[in-house]
Amino acid sequence: MLVNYIIGERTGEIFGQSRYQKIIYAQLRKKVNFNVIGYGGLKFSIFSMVPKHVIYPTIVRRKIRNGIVHIASHEQAHILDYIGDRNVTVTVFDLALYVFKNVYAGVYGGLANLLHKLDVPLWIEPLKKRKPKLMAISEFTKKEIMNNLNYPSEKIDAIHLGVDLEKYRPLTNFEKPECFTGKTVLYTGAESFRKNIPTLIKAFYKLKKKVPNVKLVKVGRPEDRQGRKNVLELVNELKLGDNITFVGYVPEEDLPLFYNSADLFVFPSLYEGFGLPPLEAMACGLPVVASNTSSLPEVIGDAGIMKDPYDVDGFASAMHNVLTNDGLREDMVKKGLKRAKLFSWEKTAIKTLKVYEEISRER
Repeated sequence: MLVNYIIGERTGEIFGQSRYQKIIYAQLRKKVNFNVIGYGGLKFSIFSMVPKHVIYPTIVRRKIRNGIVHIASHEQAHILDYIGDRNVTVTVFDLALYVFKNVYAGVYGGLANLLHKLDVPLWIEPLKKRKPKLMAISEFTKKEIMNNLNYPSEKIDAIHLGVDLEKYRPLTNFEKPECFTGKTVLYTGAESFRKNIPTLIKAFYKLKKKVPNVKLVKVGRPEDRQGRKNVLELVNELKLGDNITFVGYVPEEDLPLFYNSADLFVFPSLYEGFGLPPLEAMACGLPVVASNTSSLPEVIGDAGIMKDPYDVDGFASAMHNVLTNDGLREDMVKKGLKRAKLFSWEKTAIKTLKVYEEISRER
């Protein structure tokens, strides 16, 4: 079976979507013949729409071969308009850019704002018009697609992401990065609107009054300038500059070390298609306090503490309880390790292969 694997921009960095694409390829390359089609973009540029919408369709039309098509991110669904009537499936990670389109557009200025508003319909409309077989990464995302795009349930398979338990596991005899001193709270991710970092910062401020030596380590690029600006303004307002470390991008191979070095992982997100960071944290034996919204209860189950994303006092109290109650912490670690075993990339690959086989039989 030949699969034209449409992966979009090659950035050279590993994050949620690119990790999925890389792992599916590695898991299935001995069972299917992948024809990988990507492009080199303008890294983290507002002008990334140019190669995406002008150059990439030409590359796809030139390189595509007879076989099925897997568009490995919904953000590349504009390619549906350039591949004819081939049998196709699309992976949908979330609908954040569509659901929060006005909020996201508002964080940019001028030309960037305009380009963002133009981009979302260019991949949403082909999905709504053609209605290909979709692979949603959670039941929550499946429901979001059905409700927001009027999509038939039978055209969507919910296929969870996984975690590599050989990489993400409790470590022994390791040296912590310098930013981990004393009690440490860890957050990995961006600083965009939906990540809800203000709740984390405000809760950390309250926590510090009870646990004076506690530190917060934030890993990951900010994603948008306004998000970082808002976060830094809040940090300065609360005089937390000496207590919070912004690490920036960390290669995937180093992430398990960061999870193992922390005492608590906090994830106050407003909206997630799945939620890999809490899963990775649990797999490393790190207790998780997270929002009770979107897909997060589906991933975390009863292994973590979940709060309303706007409940600053609730987050602060939960963080304090985990850091000061050894019995609670040990219980959460055990439940988290058990919970993480339910999600494997092998399961993801098997279910993906079944979708390939299904669409290959379509006429």
